[in-house]
Amino acid sequence: MFDALKRMIGSATGGGAADEGQVLAAWAKAEGHTFKRVKAKVGAGFVVEAPEGWRVEWGASQRSYVSGKELRFRCDTGVASDVQLIMLSRALSLVLETDVFSRFTNAMQTQIDNSLPDEMRWLAMHPRVPLNDHAALARRLVVFSNAEAVARRWLDDAVLLSLEEAASNWWTDTLVMVVTVNRGMLTLRMSGDGLQPLQLKLVGELFRVMAMGLKAVAVGR
Repeated sequence: MFDALKRMIGSATGGGAADEGQVLAAWAKAEGHTFKRVKAKVGAGFVVEAPEGWRVEWGASQRSYVSGKELRFRCDTGVASDVQLIMLSRALSLVLETDVFSRFTNAMQTQIDNSLPDEMRWLAMHPRVPLNDHAALARRLVVFSNAEAVARRWLDDAVLLSLEEAASNWWTDTLVMVVTVNRGMLTLRMSGDGLQPLQLKLVGELFRVMAMGLKAVAVGR
């Protein structure tokens, strides 16, 4: 699994926390967000807070499928806490599904390994949300959820347009990026190494649209 992920991530690396902090700070200032330096048990990190209520965290990776540092976009949307959803590229889903299947069969277990992150278990547990009406998305991305009705309401015209633009232009098969909804929290995870201003602008705008869309679903709009 990890060799495959390394090939997908590529060889680009950043110049260290100072460089990433400068890039994040410059982007935050340009977008009107608040930039903070924070300390954690596993080292220093950075937080960016947007006026609309979502935030960005940069620090140690919390997932095995994200090597090096991790960049997390997060928003408490207010959607029902039992809604679970994962969105990722088809290529990455195949890598993660293979790892889940390997762990399951090699250990001859009777249930999915609880040491796996929630979203990896969902690939085996939850049905896929069809994207048949959106060819560009269906070719590149997959969505799994235990609440298809909620997922469909969330994937409105604004969210679909933003996703289609991303899938057509920069959300490539080589990009390790995972979007989840769990306990009302919308989270986007990706590598935090080698940050670029344009990358932050593109991902930040996509996340903003997704977060506002899910908040609207939560209040019934």
